[in-house]
Amino acid sequence: MDLVNFLILFAGGILAGMINVLAGGAGFMTFPLLLATGLSEMEANAANFVALIPANIVGTAVYRRELTEVRQHLPIRMLLAAVGGAAGSLLFVWLGADSFKAAIPWLLLFATASFGLGPFIKTWLERHQDFDVARWLWLSFLLEFLVYLYGGYFGLGMGIILLAIHSIFSHMTIHHANALRNATISLMTLIGIVIFASSGIVAWLPSLAMMAGAIVGGYGMAHIVRRLPQNVVRNVILCWSILLTAYAFWRYL
Repeated sequence: MDLVNFLILFAGGILAGMINVLAGGAGFMTFPLLLATGLSEMEANAANFVALIPANIVGTAVYRRELTEVRQHLPIRMLLAAVGGAAGSLLFVWLGADSFKAAIPWLLLFATASFGLGPFIKTWLERHQDFDVARWLWLSFLLEFLVYLYGGYFGLGMGIILLAIHSIFSHMTIHHANALRNATISLMTLIGIVIFASSGIVAWLPSLAMMAGAIVGGYGMAHIVRRLPQNVVRNVILCWSILLTAYAFWRYL
């Protein structure tokens, strides 16, 4: 890899780290960037896992106080992330990336609509249907497991889908949901890296170049986001989700 490609990947990593700490979805930017440097689609997906994990780890560390405040079901959610992520990564090694691409735009459209309308849906349900989030916790866990399965497989946009689930099936603030998202995705991604590395599909030099940038971007953004009002963070995430959804329909359909 030449110096120009290294600098491109490093700069892309900075922006990706910032995006991933805030909401997730940076893979939509880094995936084509990695392809442009000559990686195959399988190598680019594996490189995304390696490159972007620092942003989620940094986000987890910065949000550690918020994470302790949602610790009641944290072990279950970490287990779901580990099992679902491992299964998804193994499926990716066996099947490749093509089989899931057509579903990405529709998943993102559903997630964006759910995230945007989630608080209104939950308020309506609580008012008219005697909706108790505790009674529907099992459904939240099931949906989260399916998201981790998808995340271990390909993962583009999974963070936004998780935030949508939490907006409907919990009373978490956006900061609590972000803390949980970063923690579970960190574990899922780490397991995916081990599986991909053992399968020989990780291109380490491009991955580490982008990882270095993601560490810088993730650390800076995590401290900024944590200090922003909840409604500001939520609106930024919603706008980003809409843009990602539009791009996904253009790119994959």
